[in-house]
Amino acid sequence: MRHDTSPRVGIPRSTVPPLCSTALTLAGAGAGRTAVVIGCPNGVEATALLGLGWTVIGIDEDPEVHERVRAAADVAALDRLTTVVGTLPRMSRLPDADLVLTRTALLGDAGPTLWPRVVEALRPGGLLAARLTATSAGLLRGWALLSERYSGPMLEVVARRP
Repeated sequence: MRHDTSPRVGIPRSTVPPLCSTALTLAGAGAGRTAVVIGCPNGVEATALLGLGWTVIGIDEDPEVHERVRAAADVAALDRLTTVVGTLPRMSRLPDADLVLTRTALLGDAGPTLWPRVVEALRPGGLLAARLTATSAGLLRGWALLSERYSGPMLEVVARRP
């Protein structure tokens, strides 16, 4: 396992949270791949992914967030951005993805219940960048842990789906 939060992707560290920075470093350029960002309050993760050529589906329950994300994105990248008003618990299925990034959706008691939706969305070999509780970390058995870091009582991980 390794942990690397250096951006090395042309995005200043101060603008991108460490979990996203690590995921971007490990995932690299989008090159036609799709990322699902669950919870995108300020759009930093979504716009960083767009900047690397990813197609991004941003999911957030606040309709105003979607306008902020679109306003923050490069106009040339807007054709690769889709925003969805919703939350993981209210969605029966996530779009297929090569990367799923979530900082809060899998936390709490509902995390293990929502886990199958994330796994189903990730293509084989896809990356999950998420914050998990210690009890939810066991869900990653069989996954390749590429990065792990404790942030208070939470574990921030980037893992590859088998």
